Amino acid sequence: MKILLIRFSSFGDVVLTTPVINEIKKIYPEAKIDFIVYTNFSQGITLNPKLRNVIQFDKKKSKEKEYIKEVIKKLKKEKYDYVIDLHSKFLSRIIGKSISFTSKTKYLRYKKRKWWKTLLVKAKLITYHADCTIVESYFTPLKEIGIFFNNENIEKGLGDGLEFYIDKKEEEKFVKKYDLDKKQYIVLAPGASKFTKKWPYYDELSKKILKNNIEIFVVGGEEDFESVKKDSKGKITNLCGKISFKESGIILKYAKLAVVNDSGPFHISRALKTQTFVFFGPTDPKLFSFENNTHLFYNDNCKPHSLYGDNKFSKKYEDCMTGISVERVYNEIMRKYNDK
Repeated sequence: MKILLIRFSSFGDVVLTTPVINEIKKIYPEAKIDFIVYTNFSQGITLNPKLRNVIQFDKKKSKEKEYIKEVIKKLKKEKYDYVIDLHSKFLSRIIGKSISFTSKTKYLRYKKRKWWKTLLVKAKLITYHADCTIVESYFTPLKEIGIFFNNENIEKGLGDGLEFYIDKKEEEKFVKKYDLDKKQYIVLAPGASKFTKKWPYYDELSKKILKNNIEIFVVGGEEDFESVKKDSKGKITNLCGKISFKESGIILKYAKLAVVNDSGPFHISRALKTQTFVFFGPTDPKLFSFENNTHLFYNDNCKPHSLYGDNKFSKKYEDCMTGISVERVYNEIMRKYNDK
């Protein structure tokens, strides 16, 4: 059996496909699985030993008809038995349906939330409550090939059962460079794709942590660099915009614990079994099944009211993130840090 999985973006959503890959290989061990993803998000899935190929799609050319035609032409030559669309957007549908048209390839697509719910949430007319987790929704098209979502990982305390793969030699070099295996450090990841998903007090939190003589690593994009200011004693190593997604994974893997927003580093940290503290504001935490060592911060007065986050808060929810105090966060993470 030959299968093509489609999920173009983003880092977190790509990592969230790994339970699907695992289950396909469990039910069909001989299956050959390829995965198509935007190049800039490919590090979320590369090195996965269960995949035959990771096909990188240039996002900058996603509106160029000739480029898309060429990609489809190459994919058709593979003669897949199934194309499973885990993105369900216009581009993924075009590619999936084009491959299956006039061939024996069957196109299966996961269905997103009901259209009317999307419209009402975007119009801010209703709050948002997830019908099921993202991982569970990814399994919906697989019933056609006899694969169903199960609670096995949840029952074992493994949450969504995510995986993230790192090159061993690169890991050894990176660990040696920063002496990661000799430190009891905390990771702060202040970034997120939307403003309303960002907790604003990472710098204040870092100052309180530093009073305990604990080292801090900061990871994220270049735009996150100023979120945590440099300290005079050199206890903060700010790598925002300086390292790759895989290298951020190495930093997270060896951390004593990580403090993150609902973003890519959150899912990597979970996948690597790191003790993780995550902030939820406008988005619904019920989109995920959490591991035993994942801990949530949220404001009880801020109900989930956005599908993906927004660029600004409405007046009704303006204290959604600011209402989560530095003192509360500091006390909870230090209690876990000091646990034997």
